[in-house]
Order: sequence, then C-alpha cells, then structure tokens
Amino acid sequence: IKIQQYGDTAILAFRLVSTTETGGSKQVANNLNSGTFVKRNGKWQVVSWQSTRVPRTEEESKREVSDADAAFHQALASADVSKLTTLTDSTFIWTQGTSQMSLKQLLDDLGAGRLKYAKPETAKSSVSVYGDAAVVRGDAGRYTLTFINQGGTWKAVAMHTAN
Repeated sequence: IKIQQYGDTAILAFRLVSTTETGGSKQVANNLNSGTFVKRNGKWQVVSWQSTRVPRTEEESKREVSDADAAFHQALASADVSKLTTLTDSTFIWTQGTSQMSLKQLLDDLGAGRLKYAKPETAKSSVSVYGDAAVVRGDAGRYTLTFINQGGTWKAVAMHTAN
C-alpha cells in the first residue's frame, strides 16, 4: 500500500488480489485500486475510489479456459447438474447437427438420465482467447465450445458437436 498525504488530502494506491472458488475451480483476479481521502472534522473520509482489473496474460486465460473445458466435460459425463449449472451461462445452447438444446433442456435430460455423454479427450483440444471470450476446439474437430469471462469466471455459452 502506498499512501501520499498532501495536507488534509491523502491518496492511497494498492494492488488487490482476490481468489474465488466456484464449482471447484479457483479464479484469481488482480485489481489496481486508488482512493482519495479528505480529512473533515478530524476524520478521514473517502471522496473518490477507482478500481481497474489487471488483464490476465493470454497464457493465464488459456489455462483457466482449459480447466473450465475439462470441468465442463467432466460434469457433463458424470451428469453433475449442479456443477454444470455453475460452469454455464443461462443462455447456453448446444447445437448438434441441425438440432439445438437449451441449458434447461440439457439439465432436465441429464438429471432424468435421458442423456448420456462420453467425455472427449481434452488433451487433443486447442484454446484461442479473444479478450473476454475464448473458443476451445477439441477432439480433432468433434466439438467447439465457446466461453465468456463474466466477472473473472469463465462460463460456457455455446457448444457445437459433430454427429
């Protein structure tokens, strides 16, 4: 923490590191923070605050997306509806050939045992990151999974699988 005082005004600057665990996946965020304080009636009061997220490196994002991809396929293969809910955005759509399945349909079918999914070999996947979006192309082109980063957490929004 760096504090610089100018009479009855002080500027505070620091890096905030936060760790969040969601669905067994750990997300680390770094933010640069600065605050302006003014001393009024003998008490320091905040008059301004600013926080900026430090962008992840491409390698950090690729690692996080690879982890999210593996967790997604594991949850799908084990029919873990609860885990799958934390790994997907509410707008998630799964396209298979010419048919589409919403997240609600997917969770209902998995929960009722009407859908069985064989986990692909994620070692054969590639990850491309585009800011807060990422695309995983896996298993020799057998699936494409699109993720978005929401508040530091990667969520699946769309999957396409070949029949």
